[in-house]
Amino acid sequence: LRPGGNDWQQILSSLGQLYVQGAKVDWLGFEGDYSHQKVELPTYPFQRERYWVDAPKNQQQNTTNQSSNLIFELINRGDAEELIQELNLSEELTEEEQKLLPKLLNILTTRHQKNLQNQREIVGDYYDELASFMDEEAILNYIPLPGIIKGFSWVLFAKLKSEQKYHKLASTAQKEIRNIGWQKVDFDSCQKVLDIGCGHGTDLMTLGEKYNHLNLCGYTISDRQVELGNKKISELNLQDRAKIVNGDSSQDEFPDNYDLIYGFEVICHIKKKKELFLNIKNHLKDRGNFVMSDFISNASFDIDYDAHSSYLITQKEWLYLLSESQIKILRYVDISKEIANGLDDPNFPENLDYVCKKSNLNENARVGLQSYDNLYKMLRKGLVSYVVMTAQKQESLSVDEIYKWNQEILQNPLHYSDVSLQQLFYGVEWKKISPRQEQRKQLSKNWIIFSDKDGVGERLKNILEERGDRCSMVFIGETYKQKDTGSWELNPSSPADFASFCQDAKVTVGESLKIIHLWSLETTTSQQLTQSALESAQKNGCGSVLHLVQAMEKHWNSPSSQLWLITKGSQSVLPVEEVAIAQTPLWGIGKVISLEHPELWGGLLDLDQASSTNENEAETLLQLLEEEQEEDQLAIRNGEIYVARLERKLLAESQQISFSESGSYLITGGTGSLGLSIAQWLVEKGCKHLVLTGRSQPSEQAQLKINSLEKQGAEVVVTQADVSVQEDMERVFKQVEEGIPPLKGVIHAAGLVGLNLLQEMELSQLEAILRPKVIGGWLLHQLTQNLELDFFVNFSSIASVWGSKAQAHYAAANNFLDGLTYYRQSLGLPTYSINWGPWSGGGMAEGEAMNWLNQMGVKPLDPEKAIAALEKVLTSNNPQTVVADINWDLFKDLYELGGKRSFLQEISRDSEATDGEQTSGRKSELLEQLHQAPESERNEILIEQLQNDVAKIIGLSKSKLPDPELGFFKMGMDSLMAVELRNLLSSTFNSSISTATLFEKSNIKDLAEYLIEEIFPEGEEEEIDVQDSQEVTPPKQIETEFEGEVDSAIASELEEIQALLKED
Repeated sequence: LRPGGNDWQQILSSLGQLYVQGAKVDWLGFEGDYSHQKVELPTYPFQRERYWVDAPKNQQQNTTNQSSNLIFELINRGDAEELIQELNLSEELTEEEQKLLPKLLNILTTRHQKNLQNQREIVGDYYDELASFMDEEAILNYIPLPGIIKGFSWVLFAKLKSEQKYHKLASTAQKEIRNIGWQKVDFDSCQKVLDIGCGHGTDLMTLGEKYNHLNLCGYTISDRQVELGNKKISELNLQDRAKIVNGDSSQDEFPDNYDLIYGFEVICHIKKKKELFLNIKNHLKDRGNFVMSDFISNASFDIDYDAHSSYLITQKEWLYLLSESQIKILRYVDISKEIANGLDDPNFPENLDYVCKKSNLNENARVGLQSYDNLYKMLRKGLVSYVVMTAQKQESLSVDEIYKWNQEILQNPLHYSDVSLQQLFYGVEWKKISPRQEQRKQLSKNWIIFSDKDGVGERLKNILEERGDRCSMVFIGETYKQKDTGSWELNPSSPADFASFCQDAKVTVGESLKIIHLWSLETTTSQQLTQSALESAQKNGCGSVLHLVQAMEKHWNSPSSQLWLITKGSQSVLPVEEVAIAQTPLWGIGKVISLEHPELWGGLLDLDQASSTNENEAETLLQLLEEEQEEDQLAIRNGEIYVARLERKLLAESQQISFSESGSYLITGGTGSLGLSIAQWLVEKGCKHLVLTGRSQPSEQAQLKINSLEKQGAEVVVTQADVSVQEDMERVFKQVEEGIPPLKGVIHAAGLVGLNLLQEMELSQLEAILRPKVIGGWLLHQLTQNLELDFFVNFSSIASVWGSKAQAHYAAANNFLDGLTYYRQSLGLPTYSINWGPWSGGGMAEGEAMNWLNQMGVKPLDPEKAIAALEKVLTSNNPQTVVADINWDLFKDLYELGGKRSFLQEISRDSEATDGEQTSGRKSELLEQLHQAPESERNEILIEQLQNDVAKIIGLSKSKLPDPELGFFKMGMDSLMAVELRNLLSSTFNSSISTATLFEKSNIKDLAEYLIEEIFPEGEEEEIDVQDSQEVTPPKQIETEFEGEVDSAIASELEEIQALLKED
């Protein structure tokens, strides 16, 4: 400011800058001494309309300005004749130039008028374009996806028929947003409903068809949407109860009072939010509901984006508007991450160009579509949030009371996973891959083949020996016997046989090993399977592998060994394959070996049951085993190679399910907490006859729940029976046949849970855990295969999907249930297998197992939510569904400590920035750092790294690193965590570190000293092999200068937002 000068422009400019940076300005106070007049501007800036205010006649103005304003007004009106006269008065043109004016001005004014008309219609044009652009069944513009789907493009999907494979996925995901909003609404108590931005009116029509008592009205500013929407309403014969009108919810008074007012993705496009909420307040009945889904600014200021007519206000302003309207928030859900997943498109610019060209979209629609990519970037950066809110008008509460309540809710949002079932569903898919085109390294290898009697092992041996490799054979026998050089017989049930074998073979065979286990192939087909054959198969498969791993760890601990477990037809890779179910438990054992003994692990490979293992298939098998294999779950079908992947599943919206009053339903394990929860659900859905089995009599608490079921009108038959004992189950089925209505459904929920590391597990413990699920599941199948059931549900576990430390027996048992499900499907029998995560309140995981799962990021399922998921699964066509609540940020970090796992390749972390080759990068960087550091500093570097590793494993924050001299177990580490740490260290230092070492070196300080000695033997400076190491660039030092009076954090936020909004 300058003394004595007229500084009002400078003051106004400075205030304007402060205002856009988030400062609150008393504009009325500032304008108090001036006689300014308020001007009503367009509701939507992208209408581009110009408004002129006629000056009062008695106001004196500068002649030049008056003339100039009149000229612009005449151009605006397109009045060529008056414009010519006015320009003549201005004396700015020569006489010859004035002669050309009539024609020239007519051309210019016509074009200008046309341009203005186009700009006025941008809002209608934009929404009309989207009306034809979006699928008519789409409910919203945004698609919430639990994870990123590779190859999915929102902009391609919305228009092109070639992308319609995603239609069901998108429709289901979008309906999920609406369902979240509706969950707290009692539609039976509603009569009049208003949609403040209804688009095509899809929601109105859905509600109208579902609830025939509702009167529905929708507002839209698009003439075309009014026309198309009302036409569709008439086709559905809803015109007497539903209508769509052309109206602006912030300017046009609502025609009635309503029990429900809602708006999905519309309020962010309305600039006059105070007027909108005044309209809502005046027309929402007391105790009426308000539901919305929309964007909110996370910056400390509003984000206005005129190109897309987006006006995102802050949480603070939402708080003010809702509270002043006496609207109390009932639930507030943040689904920003899922919305960003739906907008993720690395090829967006190219896809947008293609769609605009293919669909002849004009520039207005293009600008609008481009803005979606900008919103995606702001979501990823956390600058904005997408939320779903359900609220209720409560006139009995004061504004202050509602304000305090709403403030608490807004500061503690729920997340999508808290309220959405879709986040819980996963499935295992088999993907075909191309074999690598690389030459076999001409290096002699040592192979040990645990050979079958059908000749597969012999064919492999012949091929290997022709190549010059050394091959030893091990067969199933009654007792330990070395038949001749390179040939042994072992009893699968004898740990001593395997110990003797490892001690003897270590001397004759050597260190570098590839071990192929084929003993599981010695089983009968599923159709000829008997209980005794099934029990024998588990000894030959799971039992022998258990004893082999134990013996290898104790007597032949070679870091270069690789164990491959081979089955034949145990996996359902192609549609409706007959599964060799006796072999399936081995895959559960294998997945846990990969976690507990990654240094020994090679992988699982399933041969094609439909073909004999000929020379070509044997060659393919060996090629896979010889490669530097990134995959550890493979299958061969018709000569092609398949790999297993965990993927998210989007299940269709649940149909109403009910159970026959004239049928009975059996629940094994029915007297436990989980079984009784299922029983209660069955009764609520109409079941009148229940059969509950358990190995023991019901507890006192269980009996109370059974009494409650009977009071609700159900007949409950409780029978003490062991599901794995044939006589017991035959008695149960005879009791059903003679005393109650025919059996219509089976839920096999019986099972035992154990917690034993492979090194500690005995064969008897393995068999005890296998029996209820393996023998029990097989007996249930045999006893029901000729009955007309509505469903047969196996309660399996996530342990069978990706393994679980100290639960190899449990993983194996549940793998059998998954295989049984696919076998029944191949027979045309109704069947489901649900791989449950842990339930809260007891059930499949308790105690130390539950603690470990929590630390891994596996959250317990609320029983009510789990039951809802069960209902959804039973109305789907998926034979196998994983139902689990997983924190992938935490789970993948810990699960992949020993190396990246391809099985989880399709599952994105919640924060993708953490993805990548973490383990190999960590290994290279740490070893290089230790190698380059002075000897005196190495110990300190390693201690710091170990502190961070241990903190991560036991769940401590980075600010609370453990004391290096505190014992591991005193700081809270259990045996499972010790295995986790051992695997990480073994991978990092490329050496086999036993769990026993962690017991001996019982704290971080001692462990660091031991590792330094291992890496740098005394008197020897080893050349450290750091593969693919890169120069470590120190992080850049970023300095932020404080400029002016604006807070640097606000300036940074604003700069990011402005940069994103300019990316058009």
